[in-house]
Amino acid sequence: RIHNHSGKNNKPFIPVLSNSNNISKMTLLSRDSSVIVTSDVRGNLGPPSVLIQNPPGKNWIKDRWQAAGDMHGTAIPGQHWVILDFGADRFIQVSKVILDWEAAYANDYLIQGASSSLSSTEWCILFDAKEEKQKSFKSAKEFGQSPGVKEKTPLHVVHTIDFGTAANWCPSMRYLRVFIKKPARGWGVSLWQVDVYGLE
Repeated sequence: RIHNHSGKNNKPFIPVLSNSNNISKMTLLSRDSSVIVTSDVRGNLGPPSVLIQNPPGKNWIKDRWQAAGDMHGTAIPGQHWVILDFGADRFIQVSKVILDWEAAYANDYLIQGASSSLSSTEWCILFDAKEEKQKSFKSAKEFGQSPGVKEKTPLHVVHTIDFGTAANWCPSMRYLRVFIKKPARGWGVSLWQVDVYGLE
């Protein structure tokens, strides 16, 4: 089902996966200097381009993007997004997305795809984190200790959304968007890395 750029959406289409694609051909597509990353807010830490660094950064200040206005993690109000543009001559099918959040993670978000110009595009939902029938695609793990707080708080909260094959209900994508509806905790959401795997 198709959704507009504002992030407003109806109940997502729940696909039946095809096993016709060769999993061995799935590659990491996002850690590429030709990919352009944009976001709706700059935040107070790194630019959105840090989300596709190769290798991923480790600096707690410089190597994260976050929708917060200060070092206390004060949330910038509203919904937020980051968009990966794979280029006008590069169209992909996604098999897996890894979102490496900091402790300021989200559990209410969409992963969406589009093939046309962002000025008029509509978005296809790859994954809805709140959709019960899609929860089997997602796994999560935590590790590390955040240097910004005294209590036990993970440095990384990693969500892996693995479709097991190319997500053929959103084919020929040029753009991938992570549309964050609200944070899971009181802070503004923060991401270390967005890794996208699939076929070209």
